[in-house]
Amino acid sequence: MIQFRAVTKKYKNDNYALRNVNLDIMSGEFVFIVGASGAGKSTLMKLLYNEERPSSGTVTIGGINVANLPSDKVPNLRRCMGIVFQDYKLLQNKSVYDNVAYVIRTLGISSKEINARVSGALKIVGLFDKKNALPSELSGGEQQRVGIARAIVNGPPLLIADEPTGNLDPKNSMEIMQILDQINQRGITVIVSTHDNAMVDYFRKRVITLDKGEVVRDIQAGTYE
Repeated sequence: MIQFRAVTKKYKNDNYALRNVNLDIMSGEFVFIVGASGAGKSTLMKLLYNEERPSSGTVTIGGINVANLPSDKVPNLRRCMGIVFQDYKLLQNKSVYDNVAYVIRTLGISSKEINARVSGALKIVGLFDKKNALPSELSGGEQQRVGIARAIVNGPPLLIADEPTGNLDPKNSMEIMQILDQINQRGITVIVSTHDNAMVDYFRKRVITLDKGEVVRDIQAGTYE
């Protein structure tokens, strides 16, 4: 499903974020991307949803080289994936329901279908009873659950989570990872960048380790170290 071929990302002053990265991630996998701060994790994730483009090499998703995607095609790419951020990125003046519905209201589907999809997503993350709450009325863990519901409401085949537990305590971190694991069990490919070694060690998924922009380790059912 996803291929990185000889991917290098270089910024100004010859500062390399990624160097000659080659990866294959198959449909339905759950993959942790780990490494120290500055190792290139976030850059790799941003290449997937075209927030960044490689200096050289190809990033292919479903047979499409997203590195060369015209700007007007990027929204279509992002509709085919869910993205979860560390800082939630919720609309503070809108309810939980409206935050989740926001991404599908432009798709021309009926109000009945929107309600069914939003309600289903909120039930998956355990927040249906708080659909009318504002983000300010929720805990950090609950806000991240809203972010996950928003990411899956359109039924994407791919979920990308960039440091999803970075602002959370261990209890909430575990709950978020369990939700991501459950989503993966529904057949959705899940890619998580994290520095949370306890979570990586607990779930024993595929672990890809970056160091100074290079893949230095790729192991199935792995641990952080």
